[in-house]
Amino acid sequence: MDTQKLIEVLAREVLKEIAKRENEKLSENNEIISKKSVLTVFLGNDEVLKDELKKETSFMENIKLDSTWEEIGQCENKKRLVVSTLGINELIELSQGRKSIITEFLFNDGEVVLVEEGLEYKKYTKPAALINLYDGYLDKVREFGIKVVKRTEVKNVFCTKEKVYLKGLVTERRLRKLELKNQTLEVDAKSKITSLAMDYIKENSIELCYERRQ
Repeated sequence: MDTQKLIEVLAREVLKEIAKRENEKLSENNEIISKKSVLTVFLGNDEVLKDELKKETSFMENIKLDSTWEEIGQCENKKRLVVSTLGINELIELSQGRKSIITEFLFNDGEVVLVEEGLEYKKYTKPAALINLYDGYLDKVREFGIKVVKRTEVKNVFCTKEKVYLKGLVTERRLRKLELKNQTLEVDAKSKITSLAMDYIKENSIELCYERRQ
């Protein structure tokens, strides 16, 4: 092979390697964007819980039941609504499908979490027939896909993040960039995981599973 052809072959290989690295970099950037794309919106007057949740995610407060979807913003981020307090009349209206910012979240594929202790009727234990009626309204709300959790479990909802999917070589650097912790990591069946990445997975309570081959 003459010198000119050798140069051409080497140039092509160099360009291929550059393109490969650029694609990997773009893929990692997209993964980071996806990881940080959850916006949590807070509704209610539990100030202590609000301050705790601010540390967990991108956050928006001062939202009311009569707020509009436009007030949340038209960014493409996935959105989660945490309702820390809800009155009896508000619960009944929600169970009947009355329009509010809560239903707006449901219409737009947002996640809604109700704090059980923040439900007004939970302060009462009698008359039993009335409490049972309100329990029925709450069951109806659950049918809409709304999560009802205890106050101490709200942060667990935040930790239960969406499954993260990776393919190719899984390195500690990639995992650190995504800030993965207490999550499920699914990797391509052909993927390879470095020993440092495995150490990171164990240290950060990451559940590892492999994509099934077709």
